[in-house]
Amino acid sequence: MKKTSIIIGGTKGIGSVISKYLKLRGDLTYTISRNNSNNQFNLKCDIGKESDLVALKNKFKNKKIDNLIFSQRYRGDKPEDDFNLVLKSTNKIINNFSKNLSKNSSIVVLSSIATTTILHDQNEIYHYTRGALESLAKFYACKLGSKGTRVNCIQPSKLLKPENKKFFLKKNNKDRKILEKIIPLGRMGKSEDIAGLVLFLTSDASSFITGTIIPVDGGLRLLSQENVYNLVNN
Repeated sequence: MKKTSIIIGGTKGIGSVISKYLKLRGDLTYTISRNNSNNQFNLKCDIGKESDLVALKNKFKNKKIDNLIFSQRYRGDKPEDDFNLVLKSTNKIINNFSKNLSKNSSIVVLSSIATTTILHDQNEIYHYTRGALESLAKFYACKLGSKGTRVNCIQPSKLLKPENKKFFLKKNNKDRKILEKIIPLGRMGKSEDIAGLVLFLTSDASSFITGTIIPVDGGLRLLSQENVYNLVNN
């Protein structure tokens, strides 16, 4: 039977690639974004606004949902707005849709390796909201487990995405070359690596996996400071 999947933030970046993969699998895939689109399955919704969340809830009032994927990203510098968009809205949407979730449904939350390491190009807001997302995922893994709903969290690292490929794939790009040198698997991660994991976590093959935090970094988290220094300088 065809699954119904909803991706919050599914029109750009990693979310757009996840959407593509789910559609190829045959899912009835809806994307939620603040932008208008000619795609009838993209629903315009500012999840930071209560009125829009109510309208979204009513849209799916009598529909069963198999998968919820959270891939939204705040791009600003206001702590309250970041909290509302990334954390508070995720919590509200899960609550709003909890009665719509089918048996053996799956919720996947995209967090960040910023919960275990500090990223020099991200501020403190980015770090603490991602840590809170992981706690939220663990909470709902326990709360919704009796209904058969699984909740898992993915930690993406620096990735090749549709928006940055042109930059990173330039010949002799220094950032890419350093990452290729220090990452044990010898390459940068891609949005497709995340999408593949989402496919697994929203399939029956992961029916006994919940409450996990899965890093996708090619093994880089395993290296010591000395390892990284030697790789960069040799």
